[in-house]
Amino acid sequence: MDKKVALDRVKEFLSIYWNNEQAHDEWSRRLEHDHNLTAKQYGLLRAIERQADITTTDLTVLLGKAQPAITQMLNRLEANGYITREQSREDKRRREVKLTPKAAGLLKAIEPVGPTRIALALEHASDKDAREIIGAMKVLHEWMVTRKLK
Repeated sequence: MDKKVALDRVKEFLSIYWNNEQAHDEWSRRLEHDHNLTAKQYGLLRAIERQADITTTDLTVLLGKAQPAITQMLNRLEANGYITREQSREDKRRREVKLTPKAAGLLKAIEPVGPTRIALALEHASDKDAREIIGAMKVLHEWMVTRKLK
């Protein structure tokens, strides 16, 4: 690739990347300031919103996070009045995580920015578009984390 073209592509990528980072950071600061909620906790609330009878174990599998990390976030969400944990009526061994009206109102009022927004958009994307986005994200991850630089 021509050096000028390569530099133009780098500039374009960095502009898009930093604009996205800045928008997400600003959104995250407002969320924390206004609602005492981190972006990760907001994403967790969105995951709970998607499944009526979700458990801590389900969230651990869904989000690919360690159970202690999920439990710690759930403890904070419960302390701040965003969720409750209730024993399942069908299986007394299960504790289901439920949104409170406070959380439901928050999710209705606040549009996400960043990864959570992409995840929500993927739910409504065509199969072709979703595969393209996921494929591009895999390549981007590889380039950002594991690809050898020459």
